[in-house]
Amino acid sequence: MRKDYDQFESLPAWALKTLRLHARDERSYVYTLEKFERAKTHDPLWNAAQTQLLQEGRIHNYLRMLWGKKIIEWTRTPKKALAIMVELNNKYALDGRDPNSYSGIFWCLGRYDRPWAPERPIFGTVRYMSSKNTARKFNVQEYVQQYSSSYKGVTLEK
Repeated sequence: MRKDYDQFESLPAWALKTLRLHARDERSYVYTLEKFERAKTHDPLWNAAQTQLLQEGRIHNYLRMLWGKKIIEWTRTPKKALAIMVELNNKYALDGRDPNSYSGIFWCLGRYDRPWAPERPIFGTVRYMSSKNTARKFNVQEYVQQYSSSYKGVTLEK
């Protein structure tokens, strides 16, 4: 195991380069740690995933990937996003501080992956995920209904 497994600088060179290149890209939404922690974003699917983490100490595996990708998208810098993911994971996840947990978090930032085209704002060539595409592979309506006290039907962002 590498000693710097939990450090932003331990990401593959290609991921560091593309994330740094796009670190100052404009974000449509920017949330604080407190807003993330309380599941108070504009995205009902992300809020449901965070609520599951708060209630059960876990997030459905596929949604855990989206959870991390959206934190990157809605945080001022990828390094700050990493700090938020680690904080929330270590505070609430049953597997917090576990090496597998760190692997999942760092996968969101490009570890164990490859560059993906097209290059996108914020992510560069790091794999992007959207709530809308997630709905093609996952029963979003049922999940959001289960983990949301204010469920009124889901409108997913692109």
